Amino acid sequence: MGRIQTHGARQAVIALALLVGAFGALPHAAAAQTPAPATRKPTVAVIQFDNAAMVKRDEFAAMTIGVQVMLTNSLATNAGIDIVEREKIQDILNEQNLTTAGRIDPATASKVGKILGARYVLMGAIIVDPSNEMRLSVRAVNSETSAIEYTEDVSGKGDKIFKLVDQLAGKINAGLKLPGFRAEKTTKELGTEGPNQLAAMKAMSAARRLEEQGDTKGAIAMYQKTLELNGDLGVVRTRLAMLEQKPK
Repeated sequence: MGRIQTHGARQAVIALALLVGAFGALPHAAAAQTPAPATRKPTVAVIQFDNAAMVKRDEFAAMTIGVQVMLTNSLATNAGIDIVEREKIQDILNEQNLTTAGRIDPATASKVGKILGARYVLMGAIIVDPSNEMRLSVRAVNSETSAIEYTEDVSGKGDKIFKLVDQLAGKINAGLKLPGFRAEKTTKELGTEGPNQLAAMKAMSAARRLEEQGDTKGAIAMYQKTLELNGDLGVVRTRLAMLEQKPK
């Protein structure tokens, strides 16, 4: 009886070998040998900030673009995440007719995030009180759930605006538990230790607005003014060089 079982088992092994030889490795064996796909980096999109200044609202209006751009640049020093450029965000807002609907709520931010493939969408506001103290406030919306997953703010003097933005980026990176770490590029790239930060932020914001309106000459002049105010802004120098190389 035992000999019959041994013979049957041997015949089963031979049959299996012939099957594998004819059709290739079995599916589960192939799956076991296939390396797991690399984990995708989380993507973050920063929407243009709201102007919530209690005083001199017109003076701070253009900065809603500048703070968005600089927060994007500061977060982008972390190679462990992907960042959506402002141009792509604006294109989606225009296509979805969301730019004229007033302030964007979490549900709308979630919709934008899904279209862009961004896990987190950051919505922010610039708040300036009568004593000229400045506060930057941010809410992080999870595009999968439409829930506000994290809130953060930083406060300080307006003439340290680049430093405030960089501090905010650091807190967001830690608070959302984003992978990777932020490289130390603050001094020569983001102007955090440079002079005239508030004036430079306003000039840079105006330059970006002119650029998007198609006024390349005006944008170049304002970017040059920005660098005269704060020469540490390497990101502005890069933008200026790009515009200067465009065909006339």
